[in-house]
Amino acid sequence: MRTEKQIAASRLNGQKTRGPVTPMGKDRIRSNALKHGLTARMTLWQNEDPHKFRGMMAALLDEFLPANDVEFLCVEEMTMAKWRLRRVITLETEAGNQQLNLLRSAGRASTLAAFQAAQQAGQLLTTLRQHEAAYSRAYERAHRHLLKLRETRLADREKMDDVAGDLG
Repeated sequence: MRTEKQIAASRLNGQKTRGPVTPMGKDRIRSNALKHGLTARMTLWQNEDPHKFRGMMAALLDEFLPANDVEFLCVEEMTMAKWRLRRVITLETEAGNQQLNLLRSAGRASTLAAFQAAQQAGQLLTTLRQHEAAYSRAYERAHRHLLKLRETRLADREKMDDVAGDLG
């Protein structure tokens, strides 16, 4: 158990820190909390082509033809989910290839090192599969919401037509 004097000294030292000051120090800690980026709010990574993303968005807009802003938001959510799903599949392929290469090189490297590397790649594959399922569900949820909105809009339009017919 720590003494009161040690606790007080820790508090005093903690108040002195202000984080990194130099640009190099700030760059070093910029992504400390980033593990894989799959849950980030940003849609595009720096290495991804924004033209391809816009092309995917245009294709989904052409297919679903949103009638209002809410339907557009559903299509936008579907696009982001599809884009992230493609990213996961790409990462999954790369991780699987890496795992296979590590297992193939086990004869040349130490068995323990190859096993540990394969285990890490396997954990990554598990994480990627979880994200793949989440993005698939997100796409389906947005798609169902879009269909429900259309159903409601069409039913409301039919009611309005019936009312207009009764008045006319």
